[in-house]
Amino acid sequence: MSKKLLTTLCFLAMLAFPLVAQQTVSGTITGDDGETLIGVNILEKGTSNGVLSDLDGNYSIKVADGATLVFSYTGFETQEVEVGNQTAIDITLSAGVNLDEVVVTALGIKKEKKALTYSVSEVSPDGFAEARETNVVNSLAGKVAGVNVASTATGAGGSSRVLIRGNNSLSGSNQPLYVIDGVPIDNTNLGSAGMWGGADGGDGISSINPEDIESISVLKGASAAALYGYRSANGVILITTKSGAARKGIGVEFNTQVRTETLNNTYDFQREYGHGRDGLKPSTEAEALANGLYAWGAPLDGSSVIQFDGVSRPYSDAGDNASRFYRTGLSYINTLTLSGGNDRANFRFSASNLDNEDIMPNSGLTRRNFTLNTNAKLGERFTTSIMAMYVNEKAHNRPRLSDSPGNANYTALSLPASINVEDLKGDADKLGANADGTEFQFNDNVFVTNPYWAAYQFENDSRKDRLMGKAQIQYDITEDLFARGRIGLDRFTYRARNLTPFGTAYSPNGQISETTREVQELNTEILLGYNKDISDNLSLTIMAGGNQQRNFDETLGGSGSNFNVPFLHSINNTANRSVTFGFGEYQVNSLYGSAEVGLMRAIYLSGTYRNDWFSTLTAPDGSGENNQGYYSAGVGVVLSDLMALPRAIDFAKIRASYATGSGPGVAAQPYQLALTYGIFGQGHLGNPLGYITNGSIPNAALVPLVTKEMEIGFDLRMFTGRLTADFTYYDRATEDDIISAAVSATSGFTSKIVNIGSMSNKGVELLLTGTPVKNENFSWDINFNFAHNENLVERLLTPEGDEETLRADESRTRNAYIEHVEGLPYSQVAGFAYQRDEAGNIVVNADGLPQQGEFTYFGTGVAPTTMGIGSAFNYKNFSLSFLIDMRMGGKIYSATNAFAYTRGLHKNTLEGRETGIGPIEAANVEDYYGRIGGSITEQFIYDSDFAKLRQVVLSYNLPRSVIQKLPVSGVSLSVAARNLAILWKKAENIDPESTYNVSNAQGLEMFGVPSTRTVQFNLGVKF
Repeated sequence: MSKKLLTTLCFLAMLAFPLVAQQTVSGTITGDDGETLIGVNILEKGTSNGVLSDLDGNYSIKVADGATLVFSYTGFETQEVEVGNQTAIDITLSAGVNLDEVVVTALGIKKEKKALTYSVSEVSPDGFAEARETNVVNSLAGKVAGVNVASTATGAGGSSRVLIRGNNSLSGSNQPLYVIDGVPIDNTNLGSAGMWGGADGGDGISSINPEDIESISVLKGASAAALYGYRSANGVILITTKSGAARKGIGVEFNTQVRTETLNNTYDFQREYGHGRDGLKPSTEAEALANGLYAWGAPLDGSSVIQFDGVSRPYSDAGDNASRFYRTGLSYINTLTLSGGNDRANFRFSASNLDNEDIMPNSGLTRRNFTLNTNAKLGERFTTSIMAMYVNEKAHNRPRLSDSPGNANYTALSLPASINVEDLKGDADKLGANADGTEFQFNDNVFVTNPYWAAYQFENDSRKDRLMGKAQIQYDITEDLFARGRIGLDRFTYRARNLTPFGTAYSPNGQISETTREVQELNTEILLGYNKDISDNLSLTIMAGGNQQRNFDETLGGSGSNFNVPFLHSINNTANRSVTFGFGEYQVNSLYGSAEVGLMRAIYLSGTYRNDWFSTLTAPDGSGENNQGYYSAGVGVVLSDLMALPRAIDFAKIRASYATGSGPGVAAQPYQLALTYGIFGQGHLGNPLGYITNGSIPNAALVPLVTKEMEIGFDLRMFTGRLTADFTYYDRATEDDIISAAVSATSGFTSKIVNIGSMSNKGVELLLTGTPVKNENFSWDINFNFAHNENLVERLLTPEGDEETLRADESRTRNAYIEHVEGLPYSQVAGFAYQRDEAGNIVVNADGLPQQGEFTYFGTGVAPTTMGIGSAFNYKNFSLSFLIDMRMGGKIYSATNAFAYTRGLHKNTLEGRETGIGPIEAANVEDYYGRIGGSITEQFIYDSDFAKLRQVVLSYNLPRSVIQKLPVSGVSLSVAARNLAILWKKAENIDPESTYNVSNAQGLEMFGVPSTRTVQFNLGVKF
């Protein structure tokens, strides 16, 4: 009987226990403004029991007696409430510091920011769409300490150069890895200008639609990027795209934007003397044609003077040719977004169209983006995520740059004051042409192309179809353990057509090329993760995984010269034809793991290890050092959780880490370990004829470069988040850099690939943010970032050599160069100084001409110091923000100014035209300036320092009281401007950002597309 009674009592106790021990709590969560908050995390403290607030801000949760509820929401102060006997708890969350902020880190894993042992910068995409750049990465300029963003003078759709903590390699890429939703993407530059001209073909990151971006994380250091292994050295930029959310019905959002671009005319040439030579006006048509490029004529007096076409016109200032030739650029951007979902699945689809007319006549870009994001819970343990992004891009007549052939900028920006560029139009039905359809020449140098012929008759068109996507599935094995698989794809087909038309002065019979290129990267990843709070004072996170990366790149092209039938521009119509084919394929297999330990929720220890195996470093027999390992270790200590600090301090953390990594450079390029062979298409006497295709002697012992970096820093937040400071110091060394060492031409090769270069980067980064004023209706936020990088080329070619050099590029003037020099910072702008006497005076010869002095290194072409100042003012539904971007410490050589000296355009050439210079008579003063322009580099070396008003945005959101009366859920209006003004600069006549390529040779300028200021009007409507 007693046993039965005891059993019955136990059974009744078990039934009663949940009734006594649990209770249901519900309520509504709002913000300071009274608006309900969706998706607030409500957690029973000390357990994994939690829920999210619904679409109306409501929640309901079952908790144990004596429970404490923790309410947390990004951007708001976390609140803890003891439940007691309450069953209804309404909460108002206040905006403020969020010490539990979560950021996206390597492999797309979200982590608490306070637990990180390295520096990660989160960039809000606010303003990216409103103040839009055609290449979205340009929007980062001035916003992130340690990130140097340099746009190029290439027109719409051009490439950008992004550096994070300086340059790491002398020959490989120094740009970061871009990862979109966990998928690495290709950022290859598809063509660039050099000494002999050319055009920019755009890059990979320019394809992204800024309206699809949810957040951007910048992994600046080796520790932050360590899990990306051989692609980690240059940092990683993680882009997370927007996804759907639980809501009622399907949300519809439409944004329309109109953007205008106007010429930022930095040119200030002399307007007092006209075309001619030796101080004389041309007297015949032949003289006018021969001297059409030169402004060494007589003073402008309004008299009638013959010109290049035999027509006499007033010998006076013809006005602003740049404003005549270039047009107002215009872009129309329209984006439609559909989104929806519930607590089990969601989706977001966007379609965007950009139509751009560049400031260069007959040049522009069309880009169409389609993006789909879906997320779903399949049962209680499976979750899936699919992202697909398709981009169709058509570029029309990308402008030629640098050297004069086919470069419309060269002529349009450098005509003598007495020549009106519109007089070069020629045939109204075929601009830039004579009546017979050939180029209308205005000078006797066939390599200086009529700008209208270059803009309207040359062709440089391209089309790119690109597909990026991922498919991901995750299985939660237990509450703490998960397994994830992901496949990521980036594939594009690029078709380009380049035409030098029949009748071009420097190529009378013309030439044409057409190329198709297919590029693909496929990543397959598996990951196992464990995350457990073992106790209140101990947490453990472990991850282990692997990745297989497969790349291929195939190019097929045809070209021809000398059109048989005039003006029939087809390869089949050429007399001389050739076919090109290129192929490359490689694979990298990787294993990696990481571990993080948290102690007392205040001390965090982390470590990672990754090993990569390269097909490119594997010999045909399977031998060779084909793998490389990389590791990191770090510690972070949250002082504010360990000790009593002044009440003003909300959060204080110090951190330190050390890591090794590598760059994607030459080691990932296939076919370098052994000789490779090709077949001459025409053969010899009917027999096949082969040849060695290598330009460099192969190196079977090649290994990847290695970087080693130490980083320390602190993170401080004060006055309830009103003031924050983030400081970092880093010290990075590059070893075994892969470079091409020159060898004797008698060897049959031009160079040998060797692991020998070394380089160092040391620097500091500082980010300060503050909110000086904040009340119910008004707030003022301000931020300041500063970074300084000290770069040094430690070793080139031979360990025992001193001041060895490696030439990277040369200016078209043939007297300015970019060289990497042992013992000096990367990318030295080099050339010839004036010869001077002991007193520093310029030495001239017996004819009074300046003498060329020693070959000199004038400084680095990469600015070592960057700063940004931003501020935002919010009043009720209005917002006004601005950004100032500054760079200092770099040098630039301006070939534009060198040619302006040679041709009598520069204002400095006014001196001596009436009185002569020394023994040089006034009529011959052009010899003096011609000597300087052609042989004295020093005269045209400028500090590339500048400060720009980079961005201003004014926006207005219709208040809720108005929206409730309309059939919409939100309306926003804004006007924004980019590159509004150059506040100061030291370079004459040019924009200091006017370099013409994104290569490792930085610091050369020559007749690029002029910089512009843009104004954009935006309307956004949500339904």
